[in-house]
Amino acid sequence: MMNRNALFFSLLLMAGWLQAQPRFRAGIIAGVSASQINGDNSAGYNKPGLIAGFRALSRLGDRSGASMELLFAQRGSQKQVIKDNFDPNFFALTLNYIEIPLQWHYYDWLVEGDNASSDYYRISFNAGFSYARFFSYRFRGEPNAIETVAKSYLNKNDVSLLLGFNFFFTRNLGITFRYVRSLGAMYNPKDFQSPPLKDALIGHCLYLQGVYLF
Repeated sequence: MMNRNALFFSLLLMAGWLQAQPRFRAGIIAGVSASQINGDNSAGYNKPGLIAGFRALSRLGDRSGASMELLFAQRGSQKQVIKDNFDPNFFALTLNYIEIPLQWHYYDWLVEGDNASSDYYRISFNAGFSYARFFSYRFRGEPNAIETVAKSYLNKNDVSLLLGFNFFFTRNLGITFRYVRSLGAMYNPKDFQSPPLKDALIGHCLYLQGVYLF
């Protein structure tokens, strides 16, 4: 508990320091995810999840910038969006990650304020990579090979490609849409002598986030 409180307090101090710098801004993020995993014997972005964390932004030029985030992100897999009580093969797998995205931003559509410090760009396009560390899971349904993989075989580290779009209603409040794809397998049966699942697992996610920048 003390470690988590210290981390939270440190993040608040960092956000306050960044906000005081002329080319830096900081903010909070909250949103939802929709995920799927190639190789899990299901199809579609059926697994909903939660996203929450912090963002720090740095302006690199008039129309470019870079950002770093610290997120709690839920990914996973689910056979269908709404459970069918007559389907004995229904399953829902929630994977919990701590994620650190690093992104480059290109800005457009300048909105001029009363002075230069209140100007902002309404839209931006972003691309980058993220590192995510898996730390827990939750499974619903009859025990199957997917649960076995999550419990004992899942790769704890994930590196993903990010592509996104941001729209800001005001200088402070906006939304971001992001596509996230794992560059490597979350699980590869070739790495084990007696693998529980015959296919490799590759994660895909869609993030819809609300952003508030101070």
